Amino acid sequence: MFQYYVSTQGSDSNPGTYDLPFATIGHAQAVVRKRISAGLCEPITVVVMAGSYHIQSLTFNESDSGTPECPITYIAEGVVSLCGGLSLRASDFTPITTEEKIRFHGDAADKVVKTNLKTLGVTRSDWGEICAIGFSSTASRYDGAVLSPMWCELFVDDKRMEIARYPDNTFLYTENVIQNGPDRDPGASGQFNTSRNPLGDVYRIDKNTSDRVSKWKTLENVWVYGYPKFGWADESSPVKAVDTVARILETTYVSYFGTREHAPYYFFNVMEELDAPGEWYLDRDHGVLYLYPPTDLEKADICLSITTENLIKVCGASNLIFSGFTISATRSDAISIQGDRVTIDKCEIKNVAGWAVKINGNHCTVQNSVIHHTGEGGIQVNGGDRRTLTSSENVITNNHIYHIAEIFRTYRPGVAIDGVGCVVSHNSIHDSAHMAVSFSGNEHVIEYNEIFNVCKIADDSSAIYAGRDYTTCGNIIRYNYFHDMSSDAEEQNIGIFAVYCDDNLGGCAIYGNIMYRCQSALLLHGGHDMIFSNNLIIDRCAHTNYAVCFHAYEYWEDLIESPGSVHWSNLRVMPWQDEVWAKKYPHIAEYVTWDPETEQKNPHYCRIENNVIINHSTFDIKRFNCFERQYHNTFRNNIELADRKFVGIPEGEKLDLSNCRLEQILPEFHIPPLSEMGQLHHF
Repeated sequence: MFQYYVSTQGSDSNPGTYDLPFATIGHAQAVVRKRISAGLCEPITVVVMAGSYHIQSLTFNESDSGTPECPITYIAEGVVSLCGGLSLRASDFTPITTEEKIRFHGDAADKVVKTNLKTLGVTRSDWGEICAIGFSSTASRYDGAVLSPMWCELFVDDKRMEIARYPDNTFLYTENVIQNGPDRDPGASGQFNTSRNPLGDVYRIDKNTSDRVSKWKTLENVWVYGYPKFGWADESSPVKAVDTVARILETTYVSYFGTREHAPYYFFNVMEELDAPGEWYLDRDHGVLYLYPPTDLEKADICLSITTENLIKVCGASNLIFSGFTISATRSDAISIQGDRVTIDKCEIKNVAGWAVKINGNHCTVQNSVIHHTGEGGIQVNGGDRRTLTSSENVITNNHIYHIAEIFRTYRPGVAIDGVGCVVSHNSIHDSAHMAVSFSGNEHVIEYNEIFNVCKIADDSSAIYAGRDYTTCGNIIRYNYFHDMSSDAEEQNIGIFAVYCDDNLGGCAIYGNIMYRCQSALLLHGGHDMIFSNNLIIDRCAHTNYAVCFHAYEYWEDLIESPGSVHWSNLRVMPWQDEVWAKKYPHIAEYVTWDPETEQKNPHYCRIENNVIINHSTFDIKRFNCFERQYHNTFRNNIELADRKFVGIPEGEKLDLSNCRLEQILPEFHIPPLSEMGQLHHF
């Protein structure tokens, strides 16, 4: 193995030895490229020594590739920070003026400090504009709308500071809806008759809020964020106008699904509402940043994210390993990989506006890493060949993923997998507003993970989710530990589930899992070849509304073949009639012969058996008789018990299955391996 060294105390004119290291990773990369081009006959390692390295981006292409026998490794020795931000000091901040104090209320006038970013060499392009956020944003329909990149963010002691908002840490609620997207076609959800610049929404706000808004100096660049229609669809819009006498608010952007009475929302980017520790506001015209310090700034680590690039970008390179780095402070995704056999190992990725890692390739691994405080999701992976069902052999294992999706709060999970044959195992995923894992594609395995405190402000959501594709088949969800899952959403119509097989999903085997103190265990919404077996469901969560152990529904939409049918579109692009598909998923061919208004809607070939439910709700099977012979469903040996002590599971905050006697009651039941679930090693 050949080694080069990099140090903050080095020089790029040095030979890159331990005693005479390079100064920059980029220079070491250029030297490695030359060595590769001369003929790679041994592995090469670049050792980056402890320190902070402020970078815009490190890009690796085919010239940086190793081979399976001779990989190229970049490894941190000690604490090595790759940072795309600007470090600020307490001395960069000064008190605000008497004139500025007038705009603040409470004790903020005496607490808020400011810094002029222009004097620090930061430009408007560095700090960026407020842009549309949210899964269901309609901003792309509007001329001049800013869609990306994300604006700069401020972090103090590794915590994301909140842009000044009203109210703090909670929501307001709309009153009656006056105008619900008048350009909307009521027959097609989210579609508008006007192709560009549709009119926004208009709704009434409460008197206290109206009085509060009347005290703001301007509504320019003030935004609203919330869940205007559903608890799984967040979006934002600039405020177009507020009539504080009539208590009427008008948004610039229309909501995608429409809005409703009592929808949760809040205002953000309001200078007058900078009134709580940890809030900040940026006067974009003058470059003045205001902060209500959350702590003594003299002892604080303060960082402003600047770069809009991926800090590590792999574009066609292969056989690379990145190990031990702390990666932070970009307005984009931290790591982007398009290539094969790339490994991320023992890294900490934090304080980024986008995803921690995005991968499009095969034989890639993210392992032993810590991911937290992301603006979007944790790890997104796509690979393999669905047409031939060739496995990607991508692996996401033994990672700690938490406090994710802090900006885009829906459909930005801890792990999102697509393609074929990804394994997601032994991860700990927790503390998110929405889901933990989403999947699409085929032959994935999600196993031995610990998932808790997710879907915290959601409805009609779950820890693990997939849906809307009859060809998503052959997936396994096994031996996962779900616990302490419920939502703080004020209104819930559907609830929160450990696993959600939505909108006619294809075959999925869910077995050997533990659902402890979860609102609900499973929702089965149409679909085929579902197995829910040998799962242990114990205790309701604190929120008992909508707490049903198991829901089985018919799918709500007619599945008649038409150009706009998402299910038929998915069927058309997959070779379900070819031998490899027909052998693995024989019921797809049968599906096309079923009556779309009755049979296609209902679960088929499903087995619900050998599950144990202790001190929870019962099964809820609605709208159809799933036991009719034509559906080929099995429902048997599902035991409901009221007292867990009866089967040797004691009371207590921590679940203990060491003396569990369930096999004596249900011999076909196998006690799930609780001790093997979650991270194997902590880093």
